[in-house]
Amino acid sequence: MVRVFNPIYDTVFKYLVGDERVAKVLLSNILDKTIESVSMKHNDHVFQVQDDLKLLRIDFAATIVNNDGTKEVVTIEIQKAYEEDEVMRFRSYFGLQSQSEDNAEKITKVRHSRKNPGQTETYEVLKPYHIYSIYILGHKLGKGYEYAVMKGSFVFEDLDGNKIDLSIHNDFINGMTHHIVIIQIPYLPAKPKKHLEKLLSVFDQRNKVKDNAKYVTIEDLGIDEDYNILVNRLIRATGDVQLVGDLDFEAQMLRKLERDRINLDDAQIKLENAEKQLAEQKSQLQEQKSRLQEKESQLEAMIKMSASLGATPQKIAQNLNISLEKVLKILN
Repeated sequence: MVRVFNPIYDTVFKYLVGDERVAKVLLSNILDKTIESVSMKHNDHVFQVQDDLKLLRIDFAATIVNNDGTKEVVTIEIQKAYEEDEVMRFRSYFGLQSQSEDNAEKITKVRHSRKNPGQTETYEVLKPYHIYSIYILGHKLGKGYEYAVMKGSFVFEDLDGNKIDLSIHNDFINGMTHHIVIIQIPYLPAKPKKHLEKLLSVFDQRNKVKDNAKYVTIEDLGIDEDYNILVNRLIRATGDVQLVGDLDFEAQMLRKLERDRINLDDAQIKLENAEKQLAEQKSQLQEQKSRLQEKESQLEAMIKMSASLGATPQKIAQNLNISLEKVLKILN
């Protein structure tokens, strides 16, 4: 067994996939695609003392080889999160990805000139790259989705429900759809049997070092060459001085976020209890008000009935033990 930095931390994960060999191994196995080349485009991750700290987004430009032997430049995005409420951020980011000209290729085409009949002219159009989205989740999606890895892609049918063969590349369909892979870390098997499960085992949080979540203990190098590439990269990470400092900072921020979350939860509970007590007091006051109104109505009825029987206001006030002014006010 070997102890390495925990790749669930954004700092370590970025370092891990920042190596082209690692990125190619990991992405090709996750997507089940032959990747000829891959490079990190940009990284939107920033350290902030708020929930944004818990969301990592990394984009890659990759050249993949399709089943028919054709090559295609695609965009691969990886997003990693711990919290269940990140879905709106994922949607927002994917929307930005779809609109960005960075995820498109400029194509030069030729057409008949509109200004000079009989001649041709060139013009440029944007051809969007197909997008592969990989979501690495530190939480479970819920009942019915108990899988370590789930993959989804677009499916087209005709009006009779027959699936349409999409093996032939089409720029429009390719540009308007995307593939999605969801990895749920809590469902990674303790004893991986498949090759991809073996690679993803480095993320298994059951292997965290007790009292120091910055480290995990994983299997040492073996016969699996792809696994060895990942492990060697993680081993090298422990000797990177800059990364060690960044990881310590991230761990401190995560602990602060957790403390803030606990304090916020406590404050929320106190607020809910106070609101509940206030609602109960309001209900009690309303009930008392209703009883008082009922007594006032009964008193008014008694005064008017006594007056109708010939009793003087003074006698009524004396009998009911109330002020003469009140009796006169009701009678008038």
